Amino acid sequence: MISKPLVRYVLTAALRDKLIVTLALMIMMGAVVAVFMGSASVLEAANFAAVFSSGGLRFLGVIGLVLFCCFYVRRSFENKEVEFLLSRPISRLSFLCSHALAFSILAFFIAVAITAVVGIVGRPDTAGLLVWGASLVAEFSIMAVASLFFSMVLSSAAGSALATLGLYVLARLVGTLLGILDHAPANWFFAVIGNMMKIISIGTPRLDIMGQTSWLVYGVDGREASLKFLSDASPYAYWMVEHLGLAGFIVIQGAIFSALLLAAAAHDFMRRQF
Repeated sequence: MISKPLVRYVLTAALRDKLIVTLALMIMMGAVVAVFMGSASVLEAANFAAVFSSGGLRFLGVIGLVLFCCFYVRRSFENKEVEFLLSRPISRLSFLCSHALAFSILAFFIAVAITAVVGIVGRPDTAGLLVWGASLVAEFSIMAVASLFFSMVLSSAAGSALATLGLYVLARLVGTLLGILDHAPANWFFAVIGNMMKIISIGTPRLDIMGQTSWLVYGVDGREASLKFLSDASPYAYWMVEHLGLAGFIVIQGAIFSALLLAAAAHDFMRRQF
């Protein structure tokens, strides 16, 4: 089902487009800025550097990965590369799975690079850094497959990138939105909005629980705050965190949503006429 030559082809395209070099330079610049901002703190400069670098570099990595994936796929359609590759002995499902694997490999290396830089800059809690890095790999993998899905469904590279980043913002803010609605005024309007938000949160990756900056400073013991809005809005996430722990939740959620997005992309791609 996986075409190794096609995976190498996509990874070669990432090198050809200078994605790795550009992200490496941006990560180094972000690390320098984080160290500078952390040095302005009178106390706990290392913790401030860890907080600034982890937050900034995470968003930088997501933006770079999403832009490359979306523009690469749309360019492949416009240049007829997709039709050429499908004329070879490769199925459409193999085409999608190979691209998803290649994008996930890119996501893995970007997440590892960012985790290493955060570890050097901020000298965070070791266990917290490992869990944070693992969650970053899962988070980036979900967004890589989401980029593949939206770029397959939408005909515009910019539109697919914006849709993917919109999903990412929603997934990062869903816990905050649920918290606001939990303390909203008691009237019918906010009741309707609250129920709609709970339904949306069930089908949205709970990225707000993953990659928490507090893990870098305080470790992973203080995770109870993450579960506050899970029992009502996301029973599956609450069950996984309670029974499988954070590591199990990170792995299972990454696998579930990546598989769902890949299946949705395959459904659309199989029906498309060339």
